Amino acid sequence: MEPVAVIDVGSNSVCLLVAVRLRDGTLATVDKRKDTARLRDEVGDDGRLTERGMERAVNAFCMFSEVLRNWSVRRVRVVGTAALRAATNADELVDRIERTSGLQLQIISGEEEARLAFLGVLYGMGRRATGRVLCADVGGGSTEVILAEGGEVLRTTSIPIGALVVTRQWLGADPVEPEAIALARQQLRTAFADLRHIQGWQPVDIAIATSGTIQRVARIGCAQDGQIVQDVHGLTLPHAQMARVTQALETARTNENRLRLPGMDPVRADILLGGALIYEVLAETLSLPGWTVSMDGLRMGVLGELASGPW
Repeated sequence: MEPVAVIDVGSNSVCLLVAVRLRDGTLATVDKRKDTARLRDEVGDDGRLTERGMERAVNAFCMFSEVLRNWSVRRVRVVGTAALRAATNADELVDRIERTSGLQLQIISGEEEARLAFLGVLYGMGRRATGRVLCADVGGGSTEVILAEGGEVLRTTSIPIGALVVTRQWLGADPVEPEAIALARQQLRTAFADLRHIQGWQPVDIAIATSGTIQRVARIGCAQDGQIVQDVHGLTLPHAQMARVTQALETARTNENRLRLPGMDPVRADILLGGALIYEVLAETLSLPGWTVSMDGLRMGVLGELASGPW
């Protein structure tokens, strides 16, 4: 019953998840916190993470350290993903975090991020993730695609394009113009073209999407059908429904209009179209009929490994 925890330093947010292992071996979440630090936006043209970005991350760790003390967490893993992989001075942040909180931040590769995300998906989806599985995890700064069969990972691909990247690099400032959306689609099709080989020309039994982006897209899709749903785990999002949500996001050309969409998350409204376009182009590129939503991913994968280790 001793708690374990993971801190995920992502491109869009810094997240803490605390869980306990129950007697039946399952994990139960007891606390979770999130700080929208937007670190990917704090990596300048010179490749360096700004002082403001450093302070945002350190402040989040100070807050999370108090939570860890309250739960008496002794076993915690801290991982950094795309934004820190891109920052040439990420080692400075690693040092600051260790000095201020005593926690050791490990910057993981895209392939390791993909593996851990799939472990989390396996944990949450259970038997639904059997057979030949394709899994996609769209973050703020990167996209991980995993092909697995029988629970074993066959291939992983990490592409340094995420919702924040699409938004800042191609969609631009509000109002988002149709020409910018067309450019983003074109650039994504080019970036993801090489993924066609990942399936080995064999169809998959299930395509699973895991990220805050797909969860929010699914909630908006349900709201369009008159249903207010928070738990979208296991929900199937067909291509037609995904297209309706993307079209609504395209039509709402400003953040003010996007916030009016039923089911929208105010924190994610400004970058949701960028993430939705990635999932749309991935499904198009890989000839997928739609996505099955997982609310478990990288953080649950880390927790699962921590909890299954020796005590």
